[in-house]
Amino acid sequence: MSISVTGYTEAKIEGKWYCIDFFQYDMNGHVHHIPCIDGQSIVHTALQWDCDMDRIGVPTDLSPQVKAECTGRDGKLFGEDDPHWNPWHMVRGSWFGSVDLDQPEYCGYFPRQAVADYLSNPHDVTLDESDMIPVEEYRELPEEEKKAYQYYEYTSPYGNRSILRDFKRAVQARVDAWNSEIAFCKDHMQISLSDVRVLLIIG
Repeated sequence: MSISVTGYTEAKIEGKWYCIDFFQYDMNGHVHHIPCIDGQSIVHTALQWDCDMDRIGVPTDLSPQVKAECTGRDGKLFGEDDPHWNPWHMVRGSWFGSVDLDQPEYCGYFPRQAVADYLSNPHDVTLDESDMIPVEEYRELPEEEKKAYQYYEYTSPYGNRSILRDFKRAVQARVDAWNSEIAFCKDHMQISLSDVRVLLIIG
C-alpha cells in the first residue's frame, strides 16, 4: 500500500508561524502551493530511517496558508475529530542545521566497467551498491583482481541521502528567499534554519 508524504515549511517570526513555501501560478492564473517535499513510500522511508521526525497532534497554531492546504471539504483539519487517523508529523529546524548530508553515501571499490558505464550515462545508469568492495577487503585481493576495480564515492540518486539532501536544499531555498525578498525590506526579520519547522502530512 502506497504512502503519501507532503511537507509544508513555516518559520516563527516575532512569536508567530508564517508559511515560507513557494507559490506558483498555472496557465489559468490559479495559484498552487509548492510543498518543500512531496512523494510516496520511498520518501517516507528516508524520513523514517534517517530524519529526526516527530509525530505530533493536530497543530493549533498553523499559518493561514498551511491551514488552508490541510483542511478537508468538511471544513476540518486533516485528522481532526478522528482518533484513528493522525497524519501530522514535524521536522524541527534544528535538524536541518545539524545534519551533514554532503558526504557520499558509499565509499569503496566498484567494478571499473560499472563506474565507466555510470559516468558515461548517469541519468540512466546507477551503480549497484552490493558490488562495492570495502577498502579493507580490496587490499586483500590479489594484484591482478584489483585491476578490475576502482575507488569511487557514490550517492544513489534514489537513496535516503539524496532524498534528504534535496529536502534540506528545498527548505534552505525558502529561508534564503525570505531573507533576500521579504526580510530585506524590514528590520529584524532575518530567519535561519533554526527558526523553521516542516509540517508533514503522511497518509
